[in-house]
Amino acid sequence: MFSFSPRSQSYYQPSPYYQPSAYYQPSPYARALAQQQQQQRARDLAVAREMERQRLARSQYFPHGYDYEPESDEEDYYLNPRQRALLEAKRHQAALEQRRQAAAHMAHENALKQQAARTAEKESTPPQSPRRSVSPLRSASPPRSVSPPVAERNSPAPKATSPVPQQSPPSPSPERLEEAATKIQTQYRIHRALRAISALASQFESLKASFVPPTTIDYQAGDGTVSSVPVPASESSSSTASAAGAKLAFTPTNVPLHTYTELLSRLLVALDAVESRGDRGVRERRRAVVRAVEAEAARVEAFWRSVWAAHHQEQEQRADEEEEEVSAMAIDEVDALPELAAPESDSDVEADLSTPPETPAPSPELVLPQESELAEDGVIVDTLTEEEKLPADDFVLV
Repeated sequence: MFSFSPRSQSYYQPSPYYQPSAYYQPSPYARALAQQQQQQRARDLAVAREMERQRLARSQYFPHGYDYEPESDEEDYYLNPRQRALLEAKRHQAALEQRRQAAAHMAHENALKQQAARTAEKESTPPQSPRRSVSPLRSASPPRSVSPPVAERNSPAPKATSPVPQQSPPSPSPERLEEAATKIQTQYRIHRALRAISALASQFESLKASFVPPTTIDYQAGDGTVSSVPVPASESSSSTASAAGAKLAFTPTNVPLHTYTELLSRLLVALDAVESRGDRGVRERRRAVVRAVEAEAARVEAFWRSVWAAHHQEQEQRADEEEEEVSAMAIDEVDALPELAAPESDSDVEADLSTPPETPAPSPELVLPQESELAEDGVIVDTLTEEEKLPADDFVLV
């Protein structure tokens, strides 16, 4: 019957009593009251969460609650085993899903609780502002808006002073950076080269200590024949000319000697591959190790050459001794033969040729021509021709 319809007033403005200004600061009592209310709400929320947790724990064993009653006792009676198993699986899946949702809800509630605790802790910290004494009689009255003084209202708000950035040291130029990088890299490479040379020197010392000279060395002659020469107990200094034709044979006996020589050659190649980078220390260190390796290689070569030279000299000495023995035997045989007349000297022969030989006196024989023949009756028959006959005066009676 009666109704009230207020007219809309365009000039209506809400009372500023419920909208405090930006400069409004609540009283300590109001802040304490708000803090107590917030703590009470947090306690209520914790109690509700604990009750929910207990309910979920109970529903883990009784998904449908303590007072759950199936709609019909004959619900599962008409189901075959397969359908019954499917139904149980569905129920179990539903229980798991419910449990998962409860866990998610609890996690969400815990997050909200932590956020509320952080907010309460932040609000419990009182702002640094001058405290005003509030009488207990006036604290029950509603708070009033306190306007700041005119001087403070008209004064501009203080601006936040930004920290002055500290001046960082100037960055070096690219040239200096490149120079520093080159120097560091050079020092690192020099250190690496010295370390490699030291490793090779240690390897050489261990190799030299483990080498055992062989007791027999095989040599190959020019015609391909191989002769085994035993190493003498004491090394003899032989001439280099006698060992010029020496050549090691590639036989199992010479395997240690060839292996040692090959390893020394590989050490020299590895030392030659180490770069000095213009550093004097690296060059001197490498030169010292190279000289030591070369001296060892020369010593090994002189060793097997001296063995061959000693063997060659021994063979020559043995051949000379055999030749002397043969000569002595020949002289002894010549001395055992009878002595022959000594031949006349050349002066005696010349003297005999210079004097004519004396004609010996003819013997008192009758010299007859040889061409005469005897007759059958013993009468000499002259068969000479007239020209061949001698005059009668030639016959001389001796």
